[in-house]
Amino acid sequence: MSKESKTILKEVREAIKNEKFNDAIEKCEALLRDEPKNYMAYLLLGAAYQNSNKVEAAKYLRKAVEFSPAAPTVALQGLANCAPQNELPKIYEQLIDLVPEKFAFYFEKLYGAGLNNRNVAEECFNFFKRDLARNEQNEERHALGLKYLARIWILFEFDVHVGDEPLYKIALEKLIADTQDDQQLNAYKRYLKLLYKNEEYTDCFKHACEATKEYPEDIYAYEWVCKIYCEVLDLSIACLNEAQETIEHYVDALLQLNPQASLGLLIRAFKLFEKQHYVAARDLLYRVQELQPKYGVALELLARVEMLIGVWGLALPLWKAIGKDNTIEYAFCLSHVSSNEEQSLEAIELLKKFDHNEEVTTALARCYFKIGDMEKLKELNLNTLQKAEFLLAPEAAIKLLQASDYIETFDVLFLLSKLHLKLTDYASALNCMLKATRLQPYSAECFHYLGKIYYHTKDLVRARKCFEKCVNLNPLCESAVNNLSAIYQQLGEEDLNVALLINTLKYMKTADSKRIHYKLGLHYFNVKKYDEAIQSFRTAIKLDVNCMNYWESLGDAYSERGSYYSAIRVFQKLLEMCPSNIYAKLQMALLKSTIRMYPEAIADFDELLQTHPDYLPGLKGAAEAHVGLANNMKLEHLYGRCKEHLQLAVNYLQRAFLLSNSQNMFWLWRLTANVFVQTARMPSSLAYLEVSGKLAKLEEQTAILSRKDLYTLAARFYTCAIKLKSNTFIWYEFALCSYYCALNFPEEASAQLELSTKACKMAINEQGGRWQNWNLLGVINLHEAVNNLPLAQHCFIQALTLDRKSFSTWTNLGVLYLMLSEIKLANQAFQRAQQSSPIYGNAWIGQAMIAEAIGEEEEALDLFRHCQQFEYHPESSLGYAHWVCNVLTDEEKCKIPHYRHAIENMYADVVALDAINWHIANEEKAATTAALSLQGFLNIRHKHYGLAERAYLQAVEHMASGAERDKLLTNLGYLYLEINRPNDAINVFNRITHASFKAIIGLALAFVRAGQHQEAYSVYNSVLKTLSESNDDKAGMILVAMAAMVYASQGEADTKTILYQCILLKNSPIQALYSACALGILHQDNQLTTTILTELKKYENCEAHCAHISYLTAQHYASIQQARKGLNYLLTRVHIFPHNAELRKVLANYLLDHFSHAAQYQVATSQIALSSISLLHRNKTRKSDCIEDSKLLLIASRALSAVNKSRSLKLIQHAIRLHPQNQHAWLALQKVQ
Repeated sequence: MSKESKTILKEVREAIKNEKFNDAIEKCEALLRDEPKNYMAYLLLGAAYQNSNKVEAAKYLRKAVEFSPAAPTVALQGLANCAPQNELPKIYEQLIDLVPEKFAFYFEKLYGAGLNNRNVAEECFNFFKRDLARNEQNEERHALGLKYLARIWILFEFDVHVGDEPLYKIALEKLIADTQDDQQLNAYKRYLKLLYKNEEYTDCFKHACEATKEYPEDIYAYEWVCKIYCEVLDLSIACLNEAQETIEHYVDALLQLNPQASLGLLIRAFKLFEKQHYVAARDLLYRVQELQPKYGVALELLARVEMLIGVWGLALPLWKAIGKDNTIEYAFCLSHVSSNEEQSLEAIELLKKFDHNEEVTTALARCYFKIGDMEKLKELNLNTLQKAEFLLAPEAAIKLLQASDYIETFDVLFLLSKLHLKLTDYASALNCMLKATRLQPYSAECFHYLGKIYYHTKDLVRARKCFEKCVNLNPLCESAVNNLSAIYQQLGEEDLNVALLINTLKYMKTADSKRIHYKLGLHYFNVKKYDEAIQSFRTAIKLDVNCMNYWESLGDAYSERGSYYSAIRVFQKLLEMCPSNIYAKLQMALLKSTIRMYPEAIADFDELLQTHPDYLPGLKGAAEAHVGLANNMKLEHLYGRCKEHLQLAVNYLQRAFLLSNSQNMFWLWRLTANVFVQTARMPSSLAYLEVSGKLAKLEEQTAILSRKDLYTLAARFYTCAIKLKSNTFIWYEFALCSYYCALNFPEEASAQLELSTKACKMAINEQGGRWQNWNLLGVINLHEAVNNLPLAQHCFIQALTLDRKSFSTWTNLGVLYLMLSEIKLANQAFQRAQQSSPIYGNAWIGQAMIAEAIGEEEEALDLFRHCQQFEYHPESSLGYAHWVCNVLTDEEKCKIPHYRHAIENMYADVVALDAINWHIANEEKAATTAALSLQGFLNIRHKHYGLAERAYLQAVEHMASGAERDKLLTNLGYLYLEINRPNDAINVFNRITHASFKAIIGLALAFVRAGQHQEAYSVYNSVLKTLSESNDDKAGMILVAMAAMVYASQGEADTKTILYQCILLKNSPIQALYSACALGILHQDNQLTTTILTELKKYENCEAHCAHISYLTAQHYASIQQARKGLNYLLTRVHIFPHNAELRKVLANYLLDHFSHAAQYQVATSQIALSSISLLHRNKTRKSDCIEDSKLLLIASRALSAVNKSRSLKLIQHAIRLHPQNQHAWLALQKVQ
């Protein structure tokens, strides 16, 4: 190095010393440009960069190390301060080699470099291992290296390879020996694990004890003390004796630090086990199992405890869980819990592997006894106890045991008790079992049998305590669980019952829990928790799909929940599995009956009763199904079928009465009485039943019971039912029966209502809070035979106090107010009834009657019409028919839009006819003449002449002489005239006592129709003499009629005279002009025709008369050979009145009569006729008539016969379909074919 270089380096040192780093850097860089390998320049440059840029400093220091002429100690030391962490291990390794006397300093630096980086730590770890191998002679360095190695090993948890274990152990021992080291506790933990792994249990136990002294607040060492004690008991006891300590010292300290320390709890369980406190030990072991579920020592001890307590079912899976399923203990458990031959044989094969001591022999004998292999059982070398248990009968076994020398031992006393229990010697059994229990108070079986003995002796309190103790000891004892569950149910402690069953399921295997699931389902079923019951039953079925009881209970649960279709599917599945299951057949039929599938239910009941004809539930169900179907038929007014099903119901009930002990059945008397009452309330012609003479206590084999007989017998049956079981419902039904009887037989009303009142009061005494009872008592007092209106009001108010929404009571109260003419109160009562039930028809009927009372006719009509939407009621049907007929007979009312809409758009007449028909069908002979008269009137309107005649004849038959009867006869006479039976009309009119104008005119018309013109003329003439001048309109009509009659008998001249007389009247009818004009046309009297047509001109533009006037005018033109002019006239009139169907008909006939030869008019004629039909159907003021339609179709057909025969034939066929009695249509059809 030159002198100049040394000077520059000296200046650089001064600059660094004075912290002039930039000057130093510039000088060094300048020097390095001249001397690129100058060691000192690089070294000083690294020093200059040390505080400002460690990366640059490290770069130049590496160069310094590279170009160092000697050992680069200084450069390495500087580099150690600025180099990256991953380079530090190599740097410190070089420094340790260069400066070995400073190994302690650099060991610490090296350890510190690896603390924050695992990769660096691994290099440091490997260095310490190499250094320990190279410097074994230097004890101080070797010991320090072991400590740092152990620290890194612990801190980063490096794996301990097989070859490193001795080094690992020595390193940990060195670290443990240093009490000042902060890693000592961790070293202890590692060291104890290593010792345990190497099975150096003594050292492990001793070091763990030492660690507890060093770290009394840390639980780790205590846990190791307890763990070694549990697993290596003898060695641990020796160590404790040597140290003069007890294990309790360590256990108490551990549990104080951590009350949930499983090992501490386990040792306490060991101590309890040694003291034979097995139950307490088991409780602790359960806690241990929760904390350490797979710890074999705890599981083994728990298995042994369970065996001693007698819980073999829980011990067995524990032995299997710890891999000891080939041990003798496992075999013992299996011999106890084996429930089938396969398990017993498995236990036998396992037991044969062991020496045949007394316990093994007992277990083998138990297995052979279970599978019934008595030969092999006898081959065993059995002692006295074993022979008594497995070979001898109870009596012989007792004698043998009582003669033995070991009678006071547990096994002998326990067996003696079981034998006495078999012989139902409960006192001896109890004495022996109590003695056995004192010897082994932890035995679950002892408490089980004690519970059974107390249960058989009806001591439920002691039985409950014993079974609770047994279940507490052995939750798998199914017999104890069942008995305890039964006791809880008897005592009404349902919460305890469900808790018991759920707790039992926790301990049971899934496969063995089916019966408990089933029992739990039954519990939920009994407390009406049907969803939970269904879930439990389904679980039980999954575990045993072939058990019929499970399926039956599931179906019942679905049924009770209201899932009827699901229940039906369950019972169908049950029948697929077992077609002969009578319960499933019964339930399926009952369910179908419940959901009102009565025909299907009846079919199922019939099928069931074919194989089991005397099955009482089947007979009852079939009868109820027929009653239900009868009710449906009654609602649909199918009274014949309703009566048929009621008869069938009685037939089934009669079969039930013939069975032994059936007469003690409350339901049988009640149901039969109900059927009698329902039948008695049928229409009169159907109110009878055919029953066995024995049932009615008659001498005849078969008796026909009339309505009165049915009520009498029903009352007798209700009385029999009350003797068997008195309750409010049967008294109520009895009262109702007597009330109905009073309604049907007014002559006995007083006696029956008195009986009904007494029965109703008995019903109230039985249950005063039932509103129906008060309501019925109110209705009884409302009857005219009692007429105690204040009491009736009191009863209704009592009923409403109990149920404010009782719509029937509100309605009855409204009726009461209506009877008292308290219209406002009645309206309010009916309104409350409507609010409570908008579909209750009686309330609407009440409002309609109020509307009648206050003169609101439109409102009355609407309300009665609304009632027709509900079920049939005699008042509503009669009321609606009355108001409809009232409107139809009043022309002025028919013009009112409200009424016209009701008739034309709402078909009031059709609905009214339907209503009155149902009324008369229900009332039969009791139907009033007013109802029959309304029926006749409405049937005439709809041209049901036969039905109308029958209704009028019945009305006349029941009506006494008087004005009303004369009106009925008048209507009947006109009906006969309508159907062209004049002679019958004459007879009817002659029966009238005080003939009215209408009746006299009808008689005259009947004489005319019958061809008795002289008599007709005489009647007309007598009427004319009685008419005053103010009755010109009537006189005119009579003269027109006389003219028609005279024309038929005397000719033209006299007819003209009468017509002139008629025309000269002040208010002559237009019919007189029609007649005179027609007479002129027929007899070619053009002057007369012209004169009359001139008179008719003033009516020409009136649509009501235009068709007739047009017809006469056209016929006049035709008669004077001016047919074309007549056609033009008709076409003009059609243009003026295009919607007049009659006018079009006139035009079509005219064309057919006078222009049928003209081809251009044939299709048009047909179209005009068909258009007339369309217009008739559109006319709301006139109903379409099939006879009229048939005539028009025939006109259309005739018009097309020459141009379109196919179309013509179709029209003729259509005309015949509309009116098969149209003879002209049949003749036309013959001509076409």
